[in-house]
Amino acid sequence: MQSAENVIIHQDSGVLHIGINRPQKKNALTSSMYMAMANAIKDSVTNDSIKVVLIYGTEDAFSAGNDLNDFDNRDVNQPSPASALLYQLHHYPKPIVGAVSGVAIGIGVTMLLHFDFVYAAETYFKMPFVDLGVCPEGGSSLLFPQLAGHRKAAEILMLGDAFNTQAAIDMGLVNQQIDKAEVFDFALSIAKKLSLKPQNALRTTKRLLKEPQQTLLNTIIQNELVVFAELLQSDESQAARKRK
Repeated sequence: MQSAENVIIHQDSGVLHIGINRPQKKNALTSSMYMAMANAIKDSVTNDSIKVVLIYGTEDAFSAGNDLNDFDNRDVNQPSPASALLYQLHHYPKPIVGAVSGVAIGIGVTMLLHFDFVYAAETYFKMPFVDLGVCPEGGSSLLFPQLAGHRKAAEILMLGDAFNTQAAIDMGLVNQQIDKAEVFDFALSIAKKLSLKPQNALRTTKRLLKEPQQTLLNTIIQNELVVFAELLQSDESQAARKRK
């Protein structure tokens, strides 16, 4: 399990570290970055020495979302690399902990919906899918209304309103706000604490927490992917991306 360009991957004390590291682009995600992250997560499922995954960005950005150039160059007849990452996150049986800071936009927010623990410094959160002429992804059209209620979800997903860390805590997206200089270490301490728990009991508890809506969520995710790909090719979306 090796680091790839713009993704730092290493294992230490039972924790798989996955660091998004493209600071010059505020950690905007490319196809190769998605695949590196997805493959690392997939490979760790059967690695018994890995107990927990910790995903983090840099101090100034967790992720500014999908690199817009990748949207323009995507082969819509092939599964998207972003969907491969979201699939692995959604089905991952072990705990996932996130350390967030700076900005979290688009899929940089969607990913967090599939984490088990999220700790954030002061962060600018935004889901600008409609403004890009596309729709929510990764089950967020189900998960956000469950967290925040329909009207707040409509503000976030339809108006594209930004929100801060306290709002993310209030709606249940983030566990706790931590100072920027300490958020990574705090999240790592939680990951290490989880790694020392009885593992079968821990994974069984995660499965039981997610099980009641797994079938529905799988259906929602697949439907979103199909509609997202269709909208991405539309004149409306292409025009919206050119304005960015």
